[in-house]
Amino acid sequence: MQIKQSLLYKINNGNFLPGDKFYSESELKKEYNVSSITVIKALQELTQEGYLVRYQGKGTYVSKGKKAKVVRFSDQENHQGMQESVRVISVDKIRDPRISKELKIDEQESFYLIKRVRMIEDIPLLVQYSYVLSEFIKEEDITDLNAFSSIYEKIKNDFHINLFQSDSKEVTEICFPTPSKESTLLEIEDNEPTAFIRRHTYLLGKRVVEYIETYKRWEYFSNKIEPL
Repeated sequence: MQIKQSLLYKINNGNFLPGDKFYSESELKKEYNVSSITVIKALQELTQEGYLVRYQGKGTYVSKGKKAKVVRFSDQENHQGMQESVRVISVDKIRDPRISKELKIDEQESFYLIKRVRMIEDIPLLVQYSYVLSEFIKEEDITDLNAFSSIYEKIKNDFHINLFQSDSKEVTEICFPTPSKESTLLEIEDNEPTAFIRRHTYLLGKRVVEYIETYKRWEYFSNKIEPL
């Protein structure tokens, strides 16, 4: 642990730049007068935590990732000033083993799928599939599609749970080509890409309350990362 903390201090205080070759095992053994096992353990932990990258036959290098840096990550709304609306396509109670894994529930347990298209003016901006635990949707309301234009607002009103402030985890990938069903809903060509966004929203205790899959038109997708 002392060796690990000493090496971490050197990494964080500019002794090494991202991408620099790091000490070899033999150099560390000599500098700290310890065994190979101790050196390897320290290097392994720093590698697992993202500070170092080890290449077979080449050695150990300082990671180029900005480990332990606090940043602000935000969507760039490049359609500001345009009128937004939501069209709810359907609300259905379903079972699907793939989605059950995302919601961390039993495969035999039902949940709700809410399909929506978000519009800006008359342009389909994104197609969104929201999978919500059944206990947070009132079954008697599912025929009123307009009531689900804002799922979080409805859950807040029905159950006094504010998901707007809940923790979430989001992953964005490029989807190419976009599936034909989503291409049709977005009114784009089949050979156009989209931003495919997966998000889990959590209640206290890290329980997944909602899992979302979104296809967003590529020309309206932009993110900004800046230091705090």
